[in-house]
Amino acid sequence: MDSKNTFPFSASPASTPALSVLPVGRRFWDCALGQWLAVLLFVGLPFIGANVLTKLYMADPGLRDTRNLIKVLVLMGAYFAYVRWWERRPVQELSLPEAGREFLGGLLLGGALIAAVVAVLALLGAYTVQSVGSASDFARVFTEMMPKVVVGAVIEELLFRLIALRLLERSVGTVWALLISSALFGLAHLGNAGASPLIGLMLGIELGLLLGAAYVLTRRLWLCVGVHLAWNFVQGAVFAISVSGHTDEGWLRATLNGPDWLTGGAFGIEGSVLSFVLCLGAAAWLLVKARRLGRFTKP
Repeated sequence: MDSKNTFPFSASPASTPALSVLPVGRRFWDCALGQWLAVLLFVGLPFIGANVLTKLYMADPGLRDTRNLIKVLVLMGAYFAYVRWWERRPVQELSLPEAGREFLGGLLLGGALIAAVVAVLALLGAYTVQSVGSASDFARVFTEMMPKVVVGAVIEELLFRLIALRLLERSVGTVWALLISSALFGLAHLGNAGASPLIGLMLGIELGLLLGAAYVLTRRLWLCVGVHLAWNFVQGAVFAISVSGHTDEGWLRATLNGPDWLTGGAFGIEGSVLSFVLCLGAAAWLLVKARRLGRFTKP
């Protein structure tokens, strides 16, 4: 592999014995299947356990945000332990020195993209604002929606980018890992209200590729979390549009009218051809930058 394509967190080739002299058990755990099983043991089981236990012992709806916080902390802690104890390397994808700048950049990019989609819809007469809430209304919406949006963004980005994309990349390279992880991201949303196979495909291509490109460019979590968070929050809390089929009260009182290919129908504007085109363009821009910086790898 070319030196410019080597990840900063990759193990040194000299640090691992030749495969031919490894014991059979070690060979298994070093292969792709073994690594996926290790992730399941280190990360999957604690996360599933946290979900089950919080639902059993913290069933009160008023404890929802606390439950979500616990799940996020368990997931991030389990991932940190997996990387430190199993991969035996620093967890640079969660490093903090560039976190603020990358997170802010993600917020700006995600917010700008969703605002651009809504602006075009408004110009076409498909999005109409009926009234604007007060400052107290915005504060209430912010308080109600932000915890859910943060939890969703962190959990999905850690699962789909830091685990799925990163591990797939080791076996099939960056291009195929992007395509497969994006397809999995789209499939994971097929159970949402208003979803269809076509919308799942569109979501995987537009947002799966966009968020995957954000990870490939930085090799850290923060840019993709910022994009994901801003996209969902501005869409739902500000413009009052269904987010992947989930409807909540937003700051603006508005309606969407028009064909489903334009508005996304019950699923929301993530199923709109406008979102597809704009997000795909942004993903291409990020991937070109990543390619120039040598962030792509081969199998």
